Amino acid sequence: MLKSRIAAGDRLVGTVLKTPHYGLIEVLGGTDLDFVMIDTEHSPFSTAELDRCILASRAVDLPVLVRLVEGTPAAILQVLDMGAAGIVVPQVDTAAEAKAIVQATRYGPGGRGFAGTTRAGGFGTIPASDLIERANDVVVVVQIESAEGVANASAIAQTTGVDACFVGRADLAVSQGLPLNAPVIESATEETFQACMRNNVAPMMFVSDISECAGWFGRGARIIAVGSEHKAMQSYFSAGTIGSAKG
Repeated sequence: MLKSRIAAGDRLVGTVLKTPHYGLIEVLGGTDLDFVMIDTEHSPFSTAELDRCILASRAVDLPVLVRLVEGTPAAILQVLDMGAAGIVVPQVDTAAEAKAIVQATRYGPGGRGFAGTTRAGGFGTIPASDLIERANDVVVVVQIESAEGVANASAIAQTTGVDACFVGRADLAVSQGLPLNAPVIESATEETFQACMRNNVAPMMFVSDISECAGWFGRGARIIAVGSEHKAMQSYFSAGTIGSAKG
């Protein structure tokens, strides 16, 4: 289970899926990836396409995290009912926002609406008490992508139910009109990582190339999303590799 692996401090490597087709999930299920993050924030996934991708992920036993456009209760409810292992919510700036996101993943007062006839509920075959308990296994990842989020990183990481904080370095830089490698971005990343580690929450990072993983794990990252199927195809069929093939 992905949540228990995060809690155990395992080093996890996944990738981002941007093409809305279940066949790619099926292919990735034959790799050693620990998870796939479906990116509905920046990619054109319809509800039906997302549903099929989550179905495929369960068929090949590859945990899926869905990065939402925003962390509304309705959006969270929908992907969890489909059977996603967890959610990734962008632009989380305060502990209050983080708390509301966690609450929307759980059943109970002020929480997620209950339906046992969904895929997550085994289409009515899972007892209600078991399904309510299983909501505690949902992985909650919040993205810290602004100066405000960094300033509140400790409070966000202290929020019960938050499993990981994903540092969005690109948004963090762009929102402040800075280059990605600016010293203040490095400092913000380190500050957020330290806040996570103090509170036993997994620091998460995105890298464009798998060769970068070792360095980020060394800095304290516990979860890394590497590139996407776009990047993999571009790398495999780069000018260099095609040139070598032609001799």
